[in-house]
Amino acid sequence: KLITTMAQALLNPLQDDFKIGTIGSSVAAGHDNCHYDSYESQLQRTLSSIFQSAGMNLIVQNAGEGGGCGDTHENQVFCITHNVSPDVDIIHYSWTYFEHGGAEKARESLIRWGQQMPKRPMVHHLVARGKANTCEGDSKENAMLDNTYAAYGYNAFCIQTGLYFGGHDYDKEQEEGINRFGWQQVGDGYHNTTRYGELEEDEERRNGLGTVYRNWHPGPLGFQIASDAFAYVYSMGVLMALELIEKDMDAGLDPRDRWFVKSTDDRGLLSTDGEYDETELMNFIETENKSLLHDASSKQRLLEPKLSLPPQTVKDMPKPLFCNPLYCSIPHPPSCINYEKPTYGVPGPTVQTQNEWKIWKQNNNWAYEVGKKDIALFKRWNDEEWYQKCTHLDACGGIAASDSSKGELVFELPASKMTTGLIIVCGCCGKKVGEDMFLKNENLEIKLNGKVLNKSKMDVYPNAKCARLVKAFKEFDEDSDISKEDELLLSFNLKTNANEVKISHLIAL
Repeated sequence: KLITTMAQALLNPLQDDFKIGTIGSSVAAGHDNCHYDSYESQLQRTLSSIFQSAGMNLIVQNAGEGGGCGDTHENQVFCITHNVSPDVDIIHYSWTYFEHGGAEKARESLIRWGQQMPKRPMVHHLVARGKANTCEGDSKENAMLDNTYAAYGYNAFCIQTGLYFGGHDYDKEQEEGINRFGWQQVGDGYHNTTRYGELEEDEERRNGLGTVYRNWHPGPLGFQIASDAFAYVYSMGVLMALELIEKDMDAGLDPRDRWFVKSTDDRGLLSTDGEYDETELMNFIETENKSLLHDASSKQRLLEPKLSLPPQTVKDMPKPLFCNPLYCSIPHPPSCINYEKPTYGVPGPTVQTQNEWKIWKQNNNWAYEVGKKDIALFKRWNDEEWYQKCTHLDACGGIAASDSSKGELVFELPASKMTTGLIIVCGCCGKKVGEDMFLKNENLEIKLNGKVLNKSKMDVYPNAKCARLVKAFKEFDEDSDISKEDELLLSFNLKTNANEVKISHLIAL
């Protein structure tokens, strides 16, 4: 799967960017460090030259989010196509300190939903800690996921496990009173700073870059371990793909035939003479976000990735191990609108009528979630460029109203892609706002196509930040009275002066 991903990117003349999209917690966001020192930023700097040599840009999207907004892996996986670009080549997932029982459901859902995205991205799981002899592989649930979804590219990397595998005797050092994984420890037993730290003239900055763990968050040197691991694996994937491409070319074969097939679905793109109309084709690619190959040199040859590497159709995928088949065995990933920042993708639900509901975003300065030592250092430097490099991207947000004078907020749900009928709303800001803000709020009326939804049928799901407004269409749930229609309009209206309602996410499936 890794080789396939790299080969299809390299052979696609329409693909100028190779995208890695990360969702995760404050670890993924890089908190207690400068954003510049996060593993995603390091990975982009380390690996960019390889893709540049192929005429491509490497883009590593960091949609990590701090805990203050109340998010967990449980709700954020539903927003994968808004949090990161829908056409990402690889998905990264990192929620180390949030995964307490049942996390395998969210990860499996993400793996399966990824196979319904245009590039069918692999999911790679970054664990901030790890054990001496295994990257959480001693967990039965993790082993089951590994064995079932390895063919789809699923893999995991643990920072501490990787360091142990280098051969350094951390256990002996522990007996001698040296804890390399302790807070603010400089040096991992192999190096005392990062590679770019070795070039740093400021001694304080150089030493700070050698921190393995700031606290529970990795430091720059800890993040370099993660960045280098991914960079090594992806570089090997590129090399192996190039070897196969070269082998085909030496044999006089078209290397595209190994990874692409001619499309049998013209989607109305054929002109009257039987050729593909170039304008219509390009419009289709842009609007549908479909991974297609248009080769002008072969008379409008239209190719698409082979589906047999491995099968991506729902019926051909393994039966779910942990996730609810009603939600994770579907032909489309969930649709979502997420008002938190950053997002790189496309919102599914759209606002039809906003009235006086206000879109709000937390305004953070450059020092937000940057470690105290780095704040002091960069204040001393007083360099505007470094203030920008340090600034973290994540911020809480929502669309809000506090009384009936603000009018009705109406979302149009993507009805054509809703196969199950699941509707979820999440609130801001806090980990347990879902019940009080939505379910117990007598001043909040929620309607679907003009019909008031029965709150007794709603529940807190998939975490306490959110409320499940509709579990499924009635064809899947005998207790439901909601039918699928061509148009689905979801509205929120405050009856009287009330506590503020602030919607951070709206999810439809």
